Amino acid sequence: MLLTARRLSKVLQLTLAVIKPDAVANPIMLEALHQRILDDNFLIVRCREIVWRRQDSERFYAEHSGRFFYQRLVEFMSSGPMRAYVLAKEDAIRNWRELMGPTKVFRARYTSPASIRAQFGLTDTRNTTHGSDSVESAHREIHFFFPDFCIEEWMKREEPLFRSGQICYNHEKQIHTLSEQS
Repeated sequence: MLLTARRLSKVLQLTLAVIKPDAVANPIMLEALHQRILDDNFLIVRCREIVWRRQDSERFYAEHSGRFFYQRLVEFMSSGPMRAYVLAKEDAIRNWRELMGPTKVFRARYTSPASIRAQFGLTDTRNTTHGSDSVESAHREIHFFFPDFCIEEWMKREEPLFRSGQICYNHEKQIHTLSEQS
């Protein structure tokens, strides 16, 4: 499916999106979440499944060390496979956070009932998704999950082509690719 009709005027922003182990463990939920990403017009630049060791979780969540939820979060995030995405869209960080909804599932159900966390979240830890909260954290987190992905290189070489719509969705790889590569 060629997306040449989509022409965006603003530079695309990248964000990290993570589907947590509770959702990845359920193939139907995982497919529904992937489809929500596509339905909300995010471009999927990279996608990979990953399993963390406890040390990976501790490193990623180091800023929360000492907080009451830290141990529970570290254990949960290293309990099974996750799916990580690099997503692109105008205002991607804000849009992904809005689609996820509030961190606290109870609050999400009342204030953002159509959000991912309201519909799929179980608890504040098992809330289905993670997303970067700023440009700085997006860059740091993308590098953590995708160490071989160079944001600066992608922004220089591929972003203009993605923005101009010279892409297609590769169903096998579950990412958007440049139309020449299809």
